[in-house]
Amino acid sequence: MKKILVYSLCTAAALAVTSCGNKAAMSVTDQNDSISYAFGVMNGSGMAEAKATGMYPELNDLDVDLYLKGLKESIKSSKEQNSYYMGMAQGAQLKQFFERMSNDLDVDFNVEVFMAAFEKSVKGDSALMIAPELARGLYTTMLQQAQERKEQAELDSIASTPEAKANLEAGMAFLAAKEKEEGVKKTESGLLYKVIKEGRGEKIKANERVELSYVGKLINDSIFDQNAKTRFMPSQGIAGWKEGLQLMSPGAKYEFYIPAELAYGVRGAGDKIPSNSTLIFEVEIFNRVK
Repeated sequence: MKKILVYSLCTAAALAVTSCGNKAAMSVTDQNDSISYAFGVMNGSGMAEAKATGMYPELNDLDVDLYLKGLKESIKSSKEQNSYYMGMAQGAQLKQFFERMSNDLDVDFNVEVFMAAFEKSVKGDSALMIAPELARGLYTTMLQQAQERKEQAELDSIASTPEAKANLEAGMAFLAAKEKEEGVKKTESGLLYKVIKEGRGEKIKANERVELSYVGKLINDSIFDQNAKTRFMPSQGIAGWKEGLQLMSPGAKYEFYIPAELAYGVRGAGDKIPSNSTLIFEVEIFNRVK
């Protein structure tokens, strides 16, 4: 059976190659040729599909002929040449990494500085400006700072939009008026709440799971979320929700008025909760659950 399968593949492969009018006809004559041909088709078609579908952005501008030339030279390289091709492969990966860092985090690597440090390190030169263990910590810290700067720039951009400014102003006016209403209390964080029905027993802890119902609204009374009965832990929610639930005991029903900074802030949440939205929650806790 194995010989028949090998022969069938060899025949199909030979026909496929010679029927295309290739001047350098290839012969597939044994099992090694067959598995080699199958592996080539598998990988080549995978590469073609990845390029055609845009799966990897780095393939968008790929010159296939040059790619094939490099691939062939690398595969057929001698032991002496292997190190060079390893460097070329790693260099290509690093180039893509540097480009992503520039696009995503506005971090522009200085290639000359990188290469000077890399060369000394890979050759074991002790004359380094910073020890390897310190370099890891410095790199991690600076990368985190770059991410924070990028995120803050995005938040600043959103916050400057007319919608975000209008929502913030409307929310502040709503909370200022609500704070003057009878029965409304304010916590140190700025959370406002009103006791509709008081519960009994100890207050809910952050890591306790409770069964509750809730209705979530914007200040224009549009409902963005509701649930007649669900299980929840205060620690799973936004800051205002977490603080508010811990004011309650089983059996209690409260209404929360949550400033944007204790809710979803400048980013908002999906299509239903715009940037800088003040939220209203009516929550009733039924009981603790395990």
